Amino acid sequence: MNYLFDKEHISQHVVKYGVDIRPTIVLKQDKTKLQEYCNQLIEQFPQVFETLLVGPKQLRVQKSFLLPNTKRVEMPTFVLTNRGPVFTFPERIYIDEVQDLDVPEKDKIFRKALDELRSKFVGRRIMRVGVIHEFVFDTGEINSVEIIASNLKNNVWKERIKNLSIRLETPREGKNINLEIRPTQLRRVGRGGGNARSQNIGFGIIVNVDINNQEIKDDLTKAEVRDIVTFANDYVPEELIKFLNNEY
Repeated sequence: MNYLFDKEHISQHVVKYGVDIRPTIVLKQDKTKLQEYCNQLIEQFPQVFETLLVGPKQLRVQKSFLLPNTKRVEMPTFVLTNRGPVFTFPERIYIDEVQDLDVPEKDKIFRKALDELRSKFVGRRIMRVGVIHEFVFDTGEINSVEIIASNLKNNVWKERIKNLSIRLETPREGKNINLEIRPTQLRRVGRGGGNARSQNIGFGIIVNVDINNQEIKDDLTKAEVRDIVTFANDYVPEELIKFLNNEY
């Protein structure tokens, strides 16, 4: 199957920074500190953090992003999970068409936000930091299951497979590189005749890559966090795309 992964085929790209902190931050116990922390984020980085939402079992910060087509999209940019905070920065999304969002200095914002987290929650240790890139590569009318299955050697299995998900772990240079590759269907809404809206079904390939440090016993230093972020920047997207295209 002659499908080539490249930047032009990316219809969605979201970058996430996950933090594994110990002891775990618990909303019920740490609610006041969390609210103070989130308000600091909103004050310091309004380009990413805008509205704090707190419920009995969840806490998140959202941002309303203005798209190039003048529409707005609301997205969570800070979420507290069971393992720790997750910071989310959208780079490209599909609404009517591909929309690029410019969030400059994402790494710098994350590192400063992490420093603030350490200051607010003194005594806790940062055990793991992960940089997660979530991509959707548009394959148009080409069935994405067939593209992924084309990597199999046996033609009988290629024909039989109706769905396929691949998970890979490729540790390197003291980092974990975890890859997930799976097919998806894409619904594209466009304009038909007059004011009518038409809907087309296309195909795509979801590629998620999670780059994080290998297990440690102590608190991650600022230098180690910077090293993880730099490594992820060097790997995505150039090396990732080479890997997907079997260019090694």
